[in-house]
Amino acid sequence: MQRITDEAIIEAATKALEKNEIMLEPKDAAKVIGCGERWLRDGANHSGFPHHRFGRFMKFSLQDCREIREMNRETARPSELAKARRRKATARKPPEGSPANLAAKPLRPAS
Repeated sequence: MQRITDEAIIEAATKALEKNEIMLEPKDAAKVIGCGERWLRDGANHSGFPHHRFGRFMKFSLQDCREIREMNRETARPSELAKARRRKATARKPPEGSPANLAAKPLRPAS
């Protein structure tokens, strides 16, 4: 009686696991992520990429693929040219006799 119950529990758990999550081989996971298979395998073995091991087999869930993409996401940074332009634009000061400086100075009545 106990053996039948255990088998039913294991079968139900296996079906629930397969139903909720797809496990991909490294070749297919690399295509999903948009990288090379060797890079993905090296990352799982040496860089801490999330993955599952079943004996000697490496598998990736879709959640693992999302996490790997997020781990390797780079935020946009301004280019060196944009930084140089910004520095040059803020460093400029109008010359002493320019109209911009004359307007900023209060006028004195002629004596």
